Amino acid sequence: MPLQSALSSLFAKAHTVGVAGTFQFLFSDQERFWVDAPASSVPQAGLHPRADVTIGLDKQMFLEIMEGRGDIENLFATGRLKIHGQIGLATLLPQLISARLRPLSSAAPVRMNQRYPAVPRASEHLSAPLLLSSIPRLPAHEVCRKNFDSYKNKGIPLVLSDALDDWPLFKMPKAEALEHLAHVQGITRHGEYARNAFSSEREFRTTPLRDFVATMERNQFAGDEPPAYMGNNQLPQQWLNLIRLPDYFDPKLHVGPRFWLGPRGTLTPLHRDDTDNLFAQVWGEKSMLLAAPHHRQALGSWATAPQGGLEGCDFDPDNPDFERFPSAKNVDFLQVILQPGDLFFLPEGWFHRVMSLSTSLSINFWVRSVRAWKDCEL
Repeated sequence: MPLQSALSSLFAKAHTVGVAGTFQFLFSDQERFWVDAPASSVPQAGLHPRADVTIGLDKQMFLEIMEGRGDIENLFATGRLKIHGQIGLATLLPQLISARLRPLSSAAPVRMNQRYPAVPRASEHLSAPLLLSSIPRLPAHEVCRKNFDSYKNKGIPLVLSDALDDWPLFKMPKAEALEHLAHVQGITRHGEYARNAFSSEREFRTTPLRDFVATMERNQFAGDEPPAYMGNNQLPQQWLNLIRLPDYFDPKLHVGPRFWLGPRGTLTPLHRDDTDNLFAQVWGEKSMLLAAPHHRQALGSWATAPQGGLEGCDFDPDNPDFERFPSAKNVDFLQVILQPGDLFFLPEGWFHRVMSLSTSLSINFWVRSVRAWKDCEL
């Protein structure tokens, strides 16, 4: 595939992802192109004087990515892809690539960082009659696939304790584990990122993991600004043989695992995902504050795309505004403290606020699994 054709195809559906900005690509001194999306998908040769984000990588690697034979996040983690400028804009590249490989002709246009009305989900009808005073916790060895399915099908959260005993990563000392990541770089969140959640306008930086680990113990929570957080990064190749894929779902449904690393005080505000989630707590403790799916309207939920998907909330349980959200008084929040070795099943649709109570490493597995409307008859 010619290079310019590949670039054009990458940005052809920028409007369906919500990408807006000027992307500068540097493949070599002779091959430099920029694209101003979504106004045009036609690449222009040369250097743009005011590009929003600059991306440097090998031409052949880029073409392999466009053919579905390469992984852009792995290239970044291993330093073979360089990013400068608005890192938040660059974080949308995986979505652009996904749209290029699996184009959705009927997808509605998305405007970057715009909020859309949250759409009803089947999981809301399943959770409405539930009477949960706490989240169930069971030893992992007592929960077989059939038992787990009873929770999965009804969309009930579940903590599985002592679930990581067969993970080499869980057993080895932190210093030894981190040696496997000596040359990995990640994307970190900085500033008041929790107040500007789920937006590319948050302050992102590219950070070598070794440097981040060396400084994060000093950057504890102070005042209104949470400490830097290396959240939602792709799990590096070096660690894949140090973990075990949970066997509660068909392996084909799993999305590549992600890792979340940071000191005490890192925060992800109240939101809900669009798929089931298996969340493994490797080091440290985390607090999850949960609300059932049917509280969507009471929590002031909004979506990042017209068709739904990831949803944030305007209601803040840590600073409740009951004048603006009077129905939130009727929301029964449930707290879960995740300990090292826990595997937490978080069904699609459940709202959750996550805070690190100590220096913490978590690895999660999103699963392409949701409640369907027919499941409401269960």
